[in-house]
Amino acid sequence: MPTDFMTTTKTLEAMTMPFTLKFVMAKSSPLTDDVLTTTINAVNHSLQQIDQDFSPFKSTSLVSRYQRGDLTPDQFTAQFQEVFALASKAQSLTAGAFDPYFDHQRYNPTGLVKGWAIQRIFERELAPLLHTTDLVAVALNGAGDIQMGVRPDHPYTWHVGIEDPADTHQLIHQYALQNGAIATSGTSQHGQHILTQTSSTALTQATIIASDLIEADILATSAIAMGQKRFTQFTTHYLTHGLLVDRQQHITHF
Repeated sequence: MPTDFMTTTKTLEAMTMPFTLKFVMAKSSPLTDDVLTTTINAVNHSLQQIDQDFSPFKSTSLVSRYQRGDLTPDQFTAQFQEVFALASKAQSLTAGAFDPYFDHQRYNPTGLVKGWAIQRIFERELAPLLHTTDLVAVALNGAGDIQMGVRPDHPYTWHVGIEDPADTHQLIHQYALQNGAIATSGTSQHGQHILTQTSSTALTQATIIASDLIEADILATSAIAMGQKRFTQFTTHYLTHGLLVDRQQHITHF
């Protein structure tokens, strides 16, 4: 990173995974500690609240209560309704490849909650800083799914490495991005919420670049469920790009 920039990084724990906040600022005009602390606390509060409401592992969460049938419609929060609508829309648009009922036919939106949470928190807590402060760039990363932004008209660029699914200590590609989102899904680390196919076109990993993380996350999950041939046909309707890794470790860029 150029010497005229400084980076502040904070890791938060939620949803049984690490979330990393990165703030990039000019050394000549760093953010005050108060702004950083307030922002970090707000992000952490949102992550913990979303974890409490949407975790399928917590008996008191809204998702668990809905699964048991003891959450009445008047108890649906605005967030619960938004996620439910997004999950239903994703299921319809992908012809069932994205399936919020993969969990023994019980509603479980795990496949999109992380991406949705990161995007919404970024929009509410982080993106405004790029217009109201001297912050150069900011990103929120949840286990490899990232929403990132750069101050308008600034040349700063994020460099995002994609891990090799066969060896997570190696990278198979690197993207240079300013504003947007990147999501990676695969059977090696995230397959617990994806029902995959067993054909010769099956994929072990899919990385999607998009303007927002909700779309990227849904498409990455759907790619693993669909397999390469079906997904390639499906994405002709989307202005997106990324890479696919099949079981023979062949990499396809699109």
